[in-house]
Amino acid sequence: MRRYMKYNRYVYVLILSMAVMLAGCGNNASQAAKADDAIDTVEAAASEDSQSAGADIQENEAAVIEETAYFEENGLTFKTDLSYELPFAAGTYDPDELEYKEYTGVTVEPVGQATLTIGDIATAKCDKAGYKAYTIDYSIEGTVRTTVDTYDYDEDYFYEPQMPHIDLADYYSGRLLPYYATNERDEEGYDYIEKVSFNNKITEIAYYNLISGYDSEEGEWELDESADTSQYEYYDTEVIEYHTIEVRIPENYDGLVLAIDLNGITEYDTSEYHEYQNTERRLLLDADSTGYAYNADTSAFIRFSDIAGTAE
Repeated sequence: MRRYMKYNRYVYVLILSMAVMLAGCGNNASQAAKADDAIDTVEAAASEDSQSAGADIQENEAAVIEETAYFEENGLTFKTDLSYELPFAAGTYDPDELEYKEYTGVTVEPVGQATLTIGDIATAKCDKAGYKAYTIDYSIEGTVRTTVDTYDYDEDYFYEPQMPHIDLADYYSGRLLPYYATNERDEEGYDYIEKVSFNNKITEIAYYNLISGYDSEEGEWELDESADTSQYEYYDTEVIEYHTIEVRIPENYDGLVLAIDLNGITEYDTSEYHEYQNTERRLLLDADSTGYAYNADTSAFIRFSDIAGTAE
């Protein structure tokens, strides 16, 4: 580019010299005017060349500036473990109003932590050319202890565990996909289609999260020996929640990330039934409106391409 600019200045000086010579060869005013016109033409051309060169430089500089993948920029690393111990919560609720409810003489609490296990990963029928689809099954198993005051308690009571779940995120843009869980699906297709952008390229991710089933097994009544009197008894119930994620991604896309908050759920949310419906669109490490955010030190991030090889 610099050589091109020097060449233009050389041409300018050459024509300028010729113009002076023409002006000096005679007293003809028309010749001087022609010389002036020639100078103006060269100056205009030089100015246009300079502007064009500057635009080319700016365009080239813009072209080489590329975004850094969010996970790389934030130094986030990946795990390949398929099982995690997580805190969970439990509480009593009203099945008619689908909200928290206290019962006389009845308390529930988690025993220890829940175990989240990623199970089968299978290829699914894909309905779009250039894409691939997978199902990802996982389960969460924990124990809930119910304690009652045998002298005075409501015999009809209901309780539920509130378990952590797996989120989906995009490696490149850092987008955390909104989490919507459903208990049943009556129609085919995907519940949600999200589009993420990185380096001016749009990637479409279609998915649904299905709580596909529950299992529970109640133990025997036992005396609560930690109580001051012998009127309190308890029993433990082992509960399992089964989940299925189905996702459709482009064939050449390797940016799908499974995200697990190892802090789990430490307190039963009394404000809303199915409390963890997250509909906000945000970056993985950004806090939502309640202040909740993923933390690099207390999270497990699994790059799906690292474990997708187990797909059948």
